[in-house]
Amino acid sequence: MKIEKAKANQAEEISNVTKEAFKIYRAALPVNAEIQLSALTETVADILADISKNTVLVAVEDGCVIGAIRVEALSKDLAYISRFAVDPNETNGGVGGELLAEAVKLCVENGFSAVTLHTYSKYYKLARYYYGKEFYVHSTNIKKGYIRALFVKELNGKNVDLSPAFNK
Repeated sequence: MKIEKAKANQAEEISNVTKEAFKIYRAALPVNAEIQLSALTETVADILADISKNTVLVAVEDGCVIGAIRVEALSKDLAYISRFAVDPNETNGGVGGELLAEAVKLCVENGFSAVTLHTYSKYYKLARYYYGKEFYVHSTNIKKGYIRALFVKELNGKNVDLSPAFNK
């Protein structure tokens, strides 16, 4: 397996992996909630736009995309991770760990002081995963119809204005 920057011709594979992973995420959300996850409705054109304006990393094995993660600069000091997805057939094999490590490494190399992400706070498996990767919960909100935690990983000990991540 190798981690690389996504290319335009991988957008459809990224879409497929993201949708499969986020179907599992959606299944963990409150059953009766009317929640729309944008990861499940985004188009290949949306992914192509992300590839052109942000950093999209993919895990590739035998020529196939098996995972993806997106990194967006929110300020000169703050990065935001989104659409972190691993093919459900590849979970628990280290794919996600390598993708996340490469994304964090990229943030350090680009001089960010912190990296943030949101996840469902009651999805204990994910919360434990991020704690294990040295992220902590900064705050929670219910703006998207379920309780989301803003996880933060400090990269160099500097104080960072996290407010750009609040509305993601």
